[in-house]
Amino acid sequence: MFDALGDATRVKLLHFVLNEEHCVTQCTEHIGLSQSAVSKHLARLADAGLVARRPEGRRAYYRATNPAAVLQIFADALLMSDGPRAD
Repeated sequence: MFDALGDATRVKLLHFVLNEEHCVTQCTEHIGLSQSAVSKHLARLADAGLVARRPEGRRAYYRATNPAAVLQIFADALLMSDGPRAD
């Protein structure tokens, strides 16, 4: 799981699908990478059990499998980094 979260793009994708399901096209527009790159990142998150894939026709929709657990991971990471800096 931590390996999957070791990439900033995957963290951004996970945040994007945290509370709302999105298709790969929406994720691509949000992240600004190619569809193939975004699909690979989403597959890595799915392999780690962090997102679920729901096919619908020619599209695939992704959502966080356990938003509360993801928020806890983000909160723990923030605390371990001494919290946000007040610049």
